[in-house]
Amino acid sequence: MTAAWSGCRPAIARQEPPDEGPPGSPLPERTPAAAAAPREGESGEEAPAQGSAGSQVPPEQQSAFVVRVYKVRPAKLWKGLLESLKAEGHPPEAVDEATRTVKTSFVEFKQDDYPLQVAEPPPTLGGGYHIVQMIKVRQGKMSLEGVVTPTKEGTELKVRARILVMGVDRVNRVRVLVDRRSTGVIESVFIHRLEARMGLEHL
Repeated sequence: MTAAWSGCRPAIARQEPPDEGPPGSPLPERTPAAAAAPREGESGEEAPAQGSAGSQVPPEQQSAFVVRVYKVRPAKLWKGLLESLKAEGHPPEAVDEATRTVKTSFVEFKQDDYPLQVAEPPPTLGGGYHIVQMIKVRQGKMSLEGVVTPTKEGTELKVRARILVMGVDRVNRVRVLVDRRSTGVIESVFIHRLEARMGLEHL
């Protein structure tokens, strides 16, 4: 079965960069963070590694929050959020109790586990963008970010996913992990399970 890749004409399943070595030799892999040289005055050790919840997301690839409001105390929803993340296999990596913000470690996911596509189509090739990706994601890595905030109506929950998928850098001829915007499917599935676990109904 062929798969469509971004930046390709419909008749072409994928575009491969020129081979670096003998036929059949695998392309080296690296992440965008590893591919970029540190700026002057910065050490490579200071830059967070890709696959960490603390690493930077390109603004154009940052997903939108899925927002729900509940008639529940902020402390109770916050506790339920942390417990649900752990129960669903999303171990918290960065937790801020003061702002009630949590980011989880990256875990593997498969598209087959979700009813609809979890990622938006990738950017088209051209200009300064040269990462070839599959248009329809089959698998990748994901991290969740959750924020609990009191409001006049009750307590607001915001959840968004960060999705990393494999692509091919046509210029440097390496495989890289790149960010893709979420469609909101991953977040909605998690929120539904949290609501079932806590017996909540959003307003």
